Amino acid sequence: MEKSKHRIKKKYTSPNPLFVKWLTEWKQDAAEKGLKIQYTYGKALCSLKKYPLPLSTGKEAKMLEYFGDKICAMLDAKLLEWRKDNSSNSLSSSQSSTDTNGSSSSQSSLTSKLLATKIKPSSPRAPKNNGVQVKTVNVGRVNSVPRSLPVSKEVESNQQMDIDEIDRNTFYLFPGRFSVILCVDNCESVSGHGKSKKQFVSELQKSNVEYEVRNLHVGDFLWIAHDHSDPNKELVLDFIIERKRLDDLAHSIKDGRFREQKFRMKNCALRNPIYLVENCSGAKYLGLPESTLEQAMINTQICDGFLVKKTQGIKESVSYLTMMTKMITCKYQNLTLISGSRETVLRKSAASNTFMCFKDFNCSSLKNKSLTVKEMFAKHLMQFFGLSVDRAAAIVQHFKTPSEFLEAYDRCNSENEKIHLISSIKYGLHKKNIGPALSKTLLQYYSPS
Repeated sequence: MEKSKHRIKKKYTSPNPLFVKWLTEWKQDAAEKGLKIQYTYGKALCSLKKYPLPLSTGKEAKMLEYFGDKICAMLDAKLLEWRKDNSSNSLSSSQSSTDTNGSSSSQSSLTSKLLATKIKPSSPRAPKNNGVQVKTVNVGRVNSVPRSLPVSKEVESNQQMDIDEIDRNTFYLFPGRFSVILCVDNCESVSGHGKSKKQFVSELQKSNVEYEVRNLHVGDFLWIAHDHSDPNKELVLDFIIERKRLDDLAHSIKDGRFREQKFRMKNCALRNPIYLVENCSGAKYLGLPESTLEQAMINTQICDGFLVKKTQGIKESVSYLTMMTKMITCKYQNLTLISGSRETVLRKSAASNTFMCFKDFNCSSLKNKSLTVKEMFAKHLMQFFGLSVDRAAAIVQHFKTPSEFLEAYDRCNSENEKIHLISSIKYGLHKKNIGPALSKTLLQYYSPS
């Protein structure tokens, strides 16, 4: 008798194993007692499992969805208790480190792949005289990662690059010789909604984060690695944020800007696009039902592959940016970063340390620049109902122009073969098939009458 085939389930490895363990225990305990809080723990657990970076304290988890003050305080108390119980363990004592509040990054003792949880103070530097407005905030007593932190062989191998990829313009940013700086679009600080802009800048100045105000052609926030000795050496790191108030989100959906902005962020060569949606309560009088706005945010996260973060106001948004700056600094500060062209960055692996120069990135992201035929074809495909950014991007990877698409149809011998041509194309992070429904829609539009 032939053995039945079973799907092999990939083992999940969390960067925050202690928090996952405790939330799971609390959820199970609440379920046994029939308490409704079990659902809150469950949602928080799902949110935590999606987060790819280690958290050093429960307080830092507040930037994640479904983590309120109570859960964060419970995690911190549990973490302190765990630390006391394991203080005699030499492995824990060698890998744990205490932040300014006395909290410990104890989760790092459970896995050798966790990043260090402390931030090295950025070296102060003089503002540039190129017309760019600079707001430098002294990082002060923000904790630092020891320079002697060992780099794993896996990270070392990821830093290597094929000789074909190197050209005369390539430069390197070495650990300890660059700072991670938050770049804020000048529209977020100087134009429109005067009181709101002033409050945002005021909160950002209090946040203990080094930032600069610049003219960004895509997104509202991004992070650069800036060389201490050469102001022209700046690399754009793999995170970009578009900030939307709820009323602005509603207006952008109605006038079509929402789809266009998602397309431009998806096409900007940065791997981690984020939508920061502000003031998520009280969605009345916005011209669209609250359910429509919720569905738009869900589609953006599930279908388009964006991370969607909801906040209740400016203070919470700035807090999120502060936490992200710490995490990104932690992620990159002990790596050697390499400059590369847009084409090199687009075809790099997720573990590569190759990034675009800021000038090249900003020039390639101009809103009114001349679009290629491939880009125009993608924008055209996105006009079809249900055809998301990820699906359009997958299709144009196979057929770069409409003529290539039509020629592929002509080579098919039957209608089923034409449907399979598109339905079998995989898209998104999970590599799902586009499916026959959209394929039939495209066939109906492109097939000769």
